[in-house]
Amino acid sequence: MKREPKVLLVYPPNQLIPDVETPRPDGGLGLLHLYAVLRNNDIEVDLIDASIGTADHNLEHTFYRQIMQPNGLVRIGMSKNEIREHIAKGGYNIVGIHSNHTVQTNMALDVAAAAKEVDGDIYVLAGGVNARSILNYMFKDDTIDVICLTKGEKIILQLVLNWMQGREYEGISGIAYKSNGQIVKRNAEPGDYIIKLDELPFPAYDQLIWKHYDHICSPHGIKPDSPIRYAPLETSQGCVFACLYCHISTEKRDTSLRGPIGKYLMKSVERVQEEIDRLRDLDVTRLYIEDDSFLAKKARVIKILNYLSGMNMQLAGVNGVNLVHLCIREGDKLKPDREYFEILKEAGFDIIVFPIESASQRILDKYATKKLNHKLLDVFELIRTAADVGIRCPVNMMLGFPDETEEEMMASVEMGKKAVEAGAEYCTPFVQIPFPGCDLYNLGFEKGYLPKRFNPDIFNYKNAVMINTLVPPERIMELRDYAHDYMNTSEHKSKRLRESAGHRWQD
Repeated sequence: MKREPKVLLVYPPNQLIPDVETPRPDGGLGLLHLYAVLRNNDIEVDLIDASIGTADHNLEHTFYRQIMQPNGLVRIGMSKNEIREHIAKGGYNIVGIHSNHTVQTNMALDVAAAAKEVDGDIYVLAGGVNARSILNYMFKDDTIDVICLTKGEKIILQLVLNWMQGREYEGISGIAYKSNGQIVKRNAEPGDYIIKLDELPFPAYDQLIWKHYDHICSPHGIKPDSPIRYAPLETSQGCVFACLYCHISTEKRDTSLRGPIGKYLMKSVERVQEEIDRLRDLDVTRLYIEDDSFLAKKARVIKILNYLSGMNMQLAGVNGVNLVHLCIREGDKLKPDREYFEILKEAGFDIIVFPIESASQRILDKYATKKLNHKLLDVFELIRTAADVGIRCPVNMMLGFPDETEEEMMASVEMGKKAVEAGAEYCTPFVQIPFPGCDLYNLGFEKGYLPKRFNPDIFNYKNAVMINTLVPPERIMELRDYAHDYMNTSEHKSKRLRESAGHRWQD
């Protein structure tokens, strides 16, 4: 007997570090693609970003509300009860959950539990890098029925169609599920995923709750002086590098199980232009580029930026930046590409975060796969060029790799200090976190750097989660706190919070 599906796609609430992180809508484009696939196949589907809520919610009740959790983090968004009521009221029989961020793991499981509490027969699906990287944990409460192991646009449709026919997982690969108490993994097959990005459905931008997003402005919660129609845009997927602290490193290698995740793939300029046209029709004026390596192909970027200019649209920022892409080669050195900076500035770039990561070339070579070579590139010259052009450039540094010495960490602290003196807006010292899915996470368990009992709530930049490191974790956190105060003035330290939506917490 054929069953009629009613699907709800959910981006879970957030958990954030109080007084450090600011609330942000990180839902991204994944669910918008999945929504489009289902809608294009005449399947009834709704979407909700639970960090923001529905159109009927007030942001003061969700996005700006602080709910302190026992783990010391604050929860942002809808409560579990509100999510349960929403599912029950909507009469959904399939719930899909996006789980990309480890710190949100228990929030994703809350959504799954809420669905099963409404009706134990609700079919619960999950996907995203976090979900596919910690299968044992995600399946522990038996509230999730199946997890997608690869790109999900084709697989979610297959799962829904099978559910309609009562066929469970027949003919579907690229998934994981439990059978007789054991986790079954089916390797992804070429037919399971879309590798030519131009074949992706156009994201369902019309499902964004504009009256909320207009007041938030970007995935980093930057609060505009007046409402701005902002939207995310993806022009490529994957990255040209494979850093050990990024899930791309593992997934590029593990292609038999997960398909082409992590491989650098680009949409054609023509397809990007079509998406820009659709956004402009929705009165969008600023875009945030979700790409991990948007700047990799300068000629392509210029074509896209020129088209944006002709549409009277500007860029609000970009997710991923590799510093070498902002340079040109002169002899045996890399020099700042001033022309590129000027082009980006004219296109609306106000800020580009510089991931210097470490002053130690040994650390960069071992963990960042030659992403940066200090012998070839003077990062201070790069900072000065950006500042001179008028682009703000905060700097990120990482501390606490397993075999990193205290001397190497202090060298990074000094480099961060000099970066601020050279014109960087501020420097943020992060404790290195081996998030699930990356090589460093797997290495952590193999070498005894991670406790055997996994706790997703501690995988955040507040904690040094690795143990048995060369420098003890307590000392690493001391150095992180010292670095933050040493590298930045009080004005530097408060600038981001003052300019972000997070200042609403202080109102």
